[in-house]
Amino acid sequence: MLAIWLRYNGPDTSLSFEIMIDVLLIVVIGGMGTMYGAAIGAALFVVAQSYLQDLLRLGSEAVSGVSWLAALLSPDRWLLWLGVLFVLSVYYFPTGIVGRLRARAQR
Repeated sequence: MLAIWLRYNGPDTSLSFEIMIDVLLIVVIGGMGTMYGAAIGAALFVVAQSYLQDLLRLGSEAVSGVSWLAALLSPDRWLLWLGVLFVLSVYYFPTGIVGRLRARAQR
């Protein structure tokens, strides 16, 4: 689908490090081995990429009186917070979101 969107396919577009990391994050967050997991992971990843900077900007403005906290919540550090969210999701959902839902449904 990326090749259709870009109207070009080459090693720099389909095998780049950034794209491979994005795919890995999507699969691990959603759950491996299911199409539902990939769809849910992709939706959450796109939402996080789209709105995380806006949320950090609001947080930084809210705590502007505390300089170190405002710097930590700077919108430029959105990749740091995306990484923290990824680590937390792997810790609390080791089989992904769909894996957790399947385990709960089997009980």
